[in-house]
Amino acid sequence: MKKILLSIAAFLLATSIWAQAPMKFNYQGVARDNTGKALDNKNISMRISILDGSAVGTAQYVETQSATTNQFGLYTVQIGNGTAVTGTMGAVTWATGDKYMKVEIDPAGGTTYTDLGATQLLSVPYAMYAATPAGPAGPAGPAGPAGATGATGATGPAGSANITGTANYHVKFTGTTAGGNSLLYDDGTSMAVGTASPSPNIKFQVIAGSIGNAMRATLIGAPATAIATAGSIYGESTTGIGVIGVSSSQNGVYGLSTGTLGGTVGVATSTGNGIWGVATGAGVAGYFDGGTTGRGIIVSAGASGYGTSTPTSRLTVMQPATPVPAIDTFPAITGYSYTTQGCVKGGVYGNYNGSNYGVGVQGTGYNGVNNQDANSIFGVGNQDLGVYGSANTAGVMGASVGGIGVVGYNKNASFAATTGIGNTYGVYGNSQTVGGATVPTTRYGVYGFASGATTNYAGYFSGNVQITGSIAKGSGTFKIDHPLDPENKYLYHSFVESPDMMNVYNGNIITDANGYATVTLPGYFEALNKDFRYQLTVIGTFAQAIVSEKVNGNKFVIQTNQPNVEVSWQVTGIRHDKYADAHRVVAEVEKEPEMKGHYLHAAEWNQPQSKSIDAITLPKTTSPEKTTAASQTNRTPEKQTIPAGAKNAIGGAEIKNK
Repeated sequence: MKKILLSIAAFLLATSIWAQAPMKFNYQGVARDNTGKALDNKNISMRISILDGSAVGTAQYVETQSATTNQFGLYTVQIGNGTAVTGTMGAVTWATGDKYMKVEIDPAGGTTYTDLGATQLLSVPYAMYAATPAGPAGPAGPAGPAGATGATGATGPAGSANITGTANYHVKFTGTTAGGNSLLYDDGTSMAVGTASPSPNIKFQVIAGSIGNAMRATLIGAPATAIATAGSIYGESTTGIGVIGVSSSQNGVYGLSTGTLGGTVGVATSTGNGIWGVATGAGVAGYFDGGTTGRGIIVSAGASGYGTSTPTSRLTVMQPATPVPAIDTFPAITGYSYTTQGCVKGGVYGNYNGSNYGVGVQGTGYNGVNNQDANSIFGVGNQDLGVYGSANTAGVMGASVGGIGVVGYNKNASFAATTGIGNTYGVYGNSQTVGGATVPTTRYGVYGFASGATTNYAGYFSGNVQITGSIAKGSGTFKIDHPLDPENKYLYHSFVESPDMMNVYNGNIITDANGYATVTLPGYFEALNKDFRYQLTVIGTFAQAIVSEKVNGNKFVIQTNQPNVEVSWQVTGIRHDKYADAHRVVAEVEKEPEMKGHYLHAAEWNQPQSKSIDAITLPKTTSPEKTTAASQTNRTPEKQTIPAGAKNAIGGAEIKNK
């Protein structure tokens, strides 16, 4: 904050040491910034202390003052006329010891004061000592001579004979000796300005012509501390409306505040409305402008509603049963953010901060399930969720043109409240049938689709991926940086595939001097595999090689017709662990009824996109028969027809305690 320099212009005491001294004196100064420039036309606040004995003595009296500088930075206050903080002016011991005055100032008009130092008070302010009660009175002196007769006073106003006017109008002077009608009309029931026919329902009525304001009130000085009673216009009604403002083209009620209190304040002490604005044309029922540093609307307590007179939350926004064109075609709440600070950017921000479980943002669509009911319906227990969405079609949908549609992030093990084992999930997908809902043919816990770019990934995983069930794919490869040109090329290799669940083991071994070699396989080999197949290849010489002993005890023996022969061997086995035995690969199966007539890879079979299985499984904007390849590129979900009771069977993943 700028350091304030103070120039003292004068001390004035409007009193005589023989008169009754008022408990105040004038103080005048000039406020300047640290460059010496006067702070012109500024609302400043001051704290003034009367110190005893020295510049650091005890404060016998402290008060606060408000002042406004003029164009030269000059201000004037009456010390003793401010708001007392400590002591009283009358209790200052002016008769004993030196007195110093310390001045502190806040050029912003607040309470962050800067100390300007203390100055000794000299002889003039000590005239206050005359206010000290006098001692016992002495004997009265002799009476003085009578004074001279004073001058004759001014002639009084003329009598009623010079007054003319109309009944019920209040009288005003129309000249120095004559009277007539004023603007104020009083019929005994109502009073009015600008009309001789006031409404009997209005106690005081003002009708103005084309002038700026029908009535204007200005409150000057520090208002009462209670905001409900501090106003230039205060309207109060025990049964009706405190203030009504009606305008056909401008503002019904206009409130402007340049200080810390409100421009327009409405207080409802019972069941009425604090402020009620009605727009019957194209105007605005309520307009609140907080400027660049203020706040437009603040609701400190209670429930508030838009579109409803019975809100049930801090803010309830309800669209009507009959939509209003150009308004209800958009969401009930729309949020935009333009701030450059990435950490606080957000059109809509939801935050739950408490010692119990809660949801930051909750969305419940058609046939969705409110999170409050999730425990009784899904058995999920208390949930601590950033975003909760539940609906027939999509519980949560994210769309992005050039960024990320949906981001899921978990920074610690707080999700253990649901899993029970401390697991953490960035994104969790679970599709299940709840209650009496119709069981679908196919469910998708997580469904990914991408198209239209040079390279498209329906799912991209940077890190390890575990699948406890089976995986079906059109093809499979590894993809690595090319060993010979890692900066510019990839290298792909296809997976080895078979209708069997086949495991392959291989290696090289050299037979001994008698032509024998024993191959030792992993200790789990026979527990994991069955139906062994062998392949042997001799390396470096023409020789014969056979499997002289099959696998037994996780070993088998190779024999060559010559000693010291290197043999490359391979053994394959068919998995027969518990999972493989329970989930054998069935090579040929019929397509699902709803998939018949459609292709996994329609384009490769020279079929239109409408014949693809993707056209059936993707969220729809049109029927599959009318979907074209072009329309598949940018599609958004719309509500699907789902049997009654099938709550959340498609959208809104539900999570169960484990």
